[in-house]
Formats: sequence, structure tokens, C-alpha cells
Amino acid sequence: MNVNGNRQMAKLFVVQTGQTIWEVQDRIESVPGAPLTEAGASDVERAADELAACGSGIRAVYACDGESERETACLIAQALGTKVRTEPELRELDYGLWQGLTRDELKRRQPKMYRQWADAPSSVRPPGGETLEEAQERLRAAIKGILKRHKDDAAVLILRPVAVGLLRCLLTNDPVTQIWKHVDNEFTWGSYEMDSQSL
Repeated sequence: MNVNGNRQMAKLFVVQTGQTIWEVQDRIESVPGAPLTEAGASDVERAADELAACGSGIRAVYACDGESERETACLIAQALGTKVRTEPELRELDYGLWQGLTRDELKRRQPKMYRQWADAPSSVRPPGGETLEEAQERLRAAIKGILKRHKDDAAVLILRPVAVGLLRCLLTNDPVTQIWKHVDNEFTWGSYEMDSQSL
């Protein structure tokens, strides 16, 4: 996706983390995260090979220090022969006290808030966590900084599913109320040409 006219653009490859153990258990996963499953690691390894084959001049792989982000980043960086750079602000939405609960547990314990989260997610702050708008602004600032460091080359961002959705909302000018149409439950990756003004 070429986001803006003729300005000099960086290319960002956005890789969603591979499937995790908690995803299989339908648990809510945010900051510390959980390890990849074998299937998740296999998906990432295939994507890493595809990225390496496109010879795209990737100079760095950026990820926060969550477990699935670190694992995904290391597999990608190994295939590309580049370094992993830790960027804490790329972390997933902070679900606070919801972290680790299954969706069924959350539905039983807080049915009203669960429905509100499904229907109007931008109006909800998980207890002890952050809103979608707060997470999006954090991601925006972090990605702007990365874009300034990669004005004429390429980098990889490793993001969890909701973080990917928040970035896609930014790139399409969709409000965060549209987050769910931009969240993939399956492993995905893609490339975007942009600069810091794109966000």
C-alpha cells in the first residue's frame, strides 16, 4: 500500500504474531503474552522465508518484549540476518485485569461490559488497562519514530492482532469503533509504504 503521493517512503512489513498457546485456549492476551504453538512458529517461519526471498533491504525487526512478539521477531530476524530491536510501545492493548481470562470467563463475570466490548469497544476501558484510543496513540508515536529512522529503507514490525487492527484503522482513516473489521484471527502479514506524515 502506497499511502502518500511522491514523498520518500519507508517500507514497513507488518507481521502479526504467530498463534499462541493462550489463543488456542481462547484466553485474553496482552502485555506479557504467551509462547507460540508449533503451528504458530511454522507460520512465522514460512513468512520469514517469504520476506527473505523478496530481497527488500530490511534493516531491522521491531517488537515489544512480550513473549509471542519476541519469539516471532527472533524467527523473522534469523531468516533475514538482521537484529531485533525492542520497542516497548509496540505492545498489544493492555487488557489489565482481563489478561489471562478466557472469553467465557469474562462473559460470565462481566456480561454487560463484555457485550459493550463486542458492540462498542471504543467506549470500554478494561479494569486496570487502557482504551483503544490510548493504545492507538501509543502505537502511532512509536511507529512515527521508527519511520523517521527508516526513511529510505525497510523494517519489520511485529504486532499482536489488536495492535495490527489499530494500525490499519490509522492507515484507512477508520475510527477505532471499526476495529473489529481490521482484526485478523489468523496469522497474517503485509507491507505498507509510508512516512511519518502518513499517520
